[in-house]
Amino acid sequence: MNILYPRTDFLKSLFPDIDITNDEQLIHAIKASLTHGQFSPKVELKKDFVSVTLPKELLTEDPKEFFKATNLCAKGKFSEARPLFEKLIEKHPGISEYYRNLAQTFEEEGNHEKAIDLLIDALKWDPKNHWALILMGNIYARNFDDTETALTYYDQVVEADPTNFIAFNNIGGAFLQAGKPDLAKIYLEKAYHANRQYPNTSYALGLLAEMENDFLNAFKYSLECLKDSSDKSHPVYKNALNQALKSAQKISDSDSGKEELVDFINQLESMTGKEIRIEKDDSIPTAATVQIAENHDRPYHLVKFKPSSGVDHLILHELVHVLYYHQAREIQENQLFIVEGSSEKKFISGYAKDIRKLEKDGIPAGQISSFMKQLFEGIMRQVFNAPVDLFIEDYIHNNFPALKAQQFLSLYKLNTEAHQAVSNPRAVELVPNRILSHSKIFNVLGARHADELFGLSFESQYDISPSEKVLIDKFWDEFIEYRDDRQPGEEYELIQHWGEDLKLDEYFKLQPEESYRKKKEKSPEEVLNAIEEDPFQLSDSSEDEEAEMAKFQKSHEGKDLNMAVAFYMIGALEQLSKKPKEEVRDIAFEIAMLGRSGISPEQKGYRVNKLPGISFSGYRLLAYYYVSWAIAIPEMLSQLQMPFDKEYRLAKTLSKH
Repeated sequence: MNILYPRTDFLKSLFPDIDITNDEQLIHAIKASLTHGQFSPKVELKKDFVSVTLPKELLTEDPKEFFKATNLCAKGKFSEARPLFEKLIEKHPGISEYYRNLAQTFEEEGNHEKAIDLLIDALKWDPKNHWALILMGNIYARNFDDTETALTYYDQVVEADPTNFIAFNNIGGAFLQAGKPDLAKIYLEKAYHANRQYPNTSYALGLLAEMENDFLNAFKYSLECLKDSSDKSHPVYKNALNQALKSAQKISDSDSGKEELVDFINQLESMTGKEIRIEKDDSIPTAATVQIAENHDRPYHLVKFKPSSGVDHLILHELVHVLYYHQAREIQENQLFIVEGSSEKKFISGYAKDIRKLEKDGIPAGQISSFMKQLFEGIMRQVFNAPVDLFIEDYIHNNFPALKAQQFLSLYKLNTEAHQAVSNPRAVELVPNRILSHSKIFNVLGARHADELFGLSFESQYDISPSEKVLIDKFWDEFIEYRDDRQPGEEYELIQHWGEDLKLDEYFKLQPEESYRKKKEKSPEEVLNAIEEDPFQLSDSSEDEEAEMAKFQKSHEGKDLNMAVAFYMIGALEQLSKKPKEEVRDIAFEIAMLGRSGISPEQKGYRVNKLPGISFSGYRLLAYYYVSWAIAIPEMLSQLQMPFDKEYRLAKTLSKH
């Protein structure tokens, strides 16, 4: 084996007590260091380097004992490993790594001087031992604040192997820990250019960028670390995740990306010929929602959002819904998601056994009813949104680079909440298994997508059954088939297919918009808006109630009455007559407060807090208004000036109360 020593300051650091320009002294010093017993090296002096030839007998190894010693070091048992390394060096003096590992045991316990002496021995036997060079540089950089000496050793690594990204990374990390960010950046960038997929380097560069308040690059590098990390449990991954969230929040708090959002709004307004309005609404149950102009008979599209992290992304997501609707409508491929009034009852009737269990657990009937309605509305929302959202998030990721941090922050929050929703012990206890499984499948698809886009690890957090895994993979593969060349309206095919596979298609139907409009049925936007704004009950009357209304009106034709009000008064009497008078008085006052701003007979969606679980049309609210005052405050009824006396008399005649 040949050893080549460069005739530089590095050689002087290995033989500090001699003049390296004095050939005789140099040859003597090298032979004295590398001669053991009868085995002596051959030394040849050149102009720029010294060549040393070692007899092969000095280079024998004992891998079994070496593994035993290094295994003890891995367990932190340095004092137990030390005598093993010392015996190895005694028997096999020509192995550089034995000296380096022994030096490591002393360095770990703070004996820097002893570690340096052993590292010099290691480098005499192998001046290209990268790990010995790095450890020596680390000791001078971290413990002695001697940058010049540290660079003497670090530069040997660079010269020996300019592609050794791990070595460069470790050098950069040492300077970073030593509080020398400028030097750290030099070596970390060398590591990055040598290998852009090494997560430790990306994380460190992100850390440097964060120190410089360069949050865009901090986010960029931390994302690269997340994507390139194969071990999601490793501290580097966890630290990079925290760094990504922190830098993304800083970006989100700034005006970064606003221009892209504004430009997109302008494009959509020009494309659709409709104004786009955006407003904050703390009352909506979801993070954001959109109301399409055509579906609400308005000259503008309306996006509502709750203030939260990544709100620009939430708004953008809803705007892409507008884009997709418009693109499909342009080629007459838009489909409307129809949920009929009877679907909810049909859905709930299939869970009679689960409802009986809830009753046995002592949960009030009213709460059970609201709970089941909420489950129905929630799963219908997922049926419609899950496939579309995958395409939308792809579109955002590919077309809005300046809003990537907001997207990351928002999806992280949404996926965290989605996992909690199906893993919470109380939810697992209360929600019927089939509904929970369906919801979990949709959530895992969203998790897999976020994991792919940003290198996250949400899917691994889910406990899924083999049958759920089969469906998740099937749905994902179908999404992939459409992903790269999605045509307008094709997302509806996934809605239908996934609904069929989950046996949820009996509760909804997809209908071409043009034929649907002719029938004046409820649009998907109206249905979804009702679901989002009314999480306990659909806002329209059920089919049964409408049938009863028609029957009632037919039987009382020609009586000069407001039949809608009279019909609803019967229900009001049935409900309010059972309540204490004080409670009815509170209801009366609350409705009166609503009435101060006017009650539109044709409007739907009114709420009375003291009558939870009921969505009031204008006529229904007027009926409850009159009846509540007639029961609780009859002496003041005339002051309301409500012309429903005849309707009230008829309702009392037909009511049991």
